[in-house]
Amino acid sequence: MGSEDALKHTSKRPRFKFSMVGIKIGEIITFEPTGIKVRVASDDSVEYEDRIYKLSPFVGTFLPEEKRTPANAYQGAKYFSYKGKILDDLRKEIEG
Repeated sequence: MGSEDALKHTSKRPRFKFSMVGIKIGEIITFEPTGIKVRVASDDSVEYEDRIYKLSPFVGTFLPEEKRTPANAYQGAKYFSYKGKILDDLRKEIEG
């Protein structure tokens, strides 16, 4: 079992997709740092003000200055919630 755990930590997880957590196109999710509501546009993008964004670039565009990191690189699923739960946490629960 130990080698399986080692694999989990060294291999990169696949990119987040809404289908991984049962979120359907057209549903609304919330950008937690500002409370902006966005609509799920495809399995890996959202629509806001008639524009389509992947999650990470959305974070890079709309994250308030004081919350930015020096690298300016973000895991999008950690910044959005669905029905009060952070997407990355939902994914972890499902991948269990």
